[in-house]
Amino acid sequence: MNSGLYAALSGNLAAMRRLDVISNNLANANTAGFKGDRLQFESVLASSKSQTQQPGTLSDSPVFSGEKFFTDYSPGPLTQTGNTLDLALNGDGFFVVTTPQGRAYTRQGNFRLDAGGRLVTSEGYQVQGNGPITISGGQVDIDAKGAILVDGTPVGTLEVVDFPKPYNLQKLGEGLFVPINPQDTPVAVTATTVQQGALEGSNVNVVAEMVRLIETTRYFESCQKVVRSYDDLTGKAANDLGRV
Repeated sequence: MNSGLYAALSGNLAAMRRLDVISNNLANANTAGFKGDRLQFESVLASSKSQTQQPGTLSDSPVFSGEKFFTDYSPGPLTQTGNTLDLALNGDGFFVVTTPQGRAYTRQGNFRLDAGGRLVTSEGYQVQGNGPITISGGQVDIDAKGAILVDGTPVGTLEVVDFPKPYNLQKLGEGLFVPINPQDTPVAVTATTVQQGALEGSNVNVVAEMVRLIETTRYFESCQKVVRSYDDLTGKAANDLGRV
């Protein structure tokens, strides 16, 4: 394949993948506890290839894009909602929930009660404390340590844990995370506090994402123009050679 055409096509594919990530970030700009993703690319010259590689392989091409995908775990802004079961974490860590696949972790604190009075996420997953948390009664108070009192009587304490940094987690969707390595063990946190009646918003900066969207769209269009130019040159060469 022509080296210039390959570079342009690589740019197109890279831009498409980045557009997917940016679009997902923008779609979740108002999702509580959402953590934005980033996709960076690094251009690698063919001269840096290993001597053990055979000529003519894909890595022998002049340029390719090395992708680096990561999640931004910086905290989002806290918004006061006044809802009793809306909870936010001030500091590092995650709430623990139980899913059909096992334990998962979330910063999304818009909890509710199910038909049995158990504290669950908006998708119905049980929120964990020292066991499942069941609330029945009138006044519900949750202190900074996550202790839950119903009409002044303790009914449980929220489990808040954290993982070593940099985080080695993957998204499950619905605001949930799990360790990539199942052997990674979370630890309890003490410095983080729980705030009742508030939610952590998405950490996506809409203005910055729109700027990235425009930049990536223009880059995609530029690469597309290069591909069309090579296509035109190839067609012209074929037609001119046919007349000789």
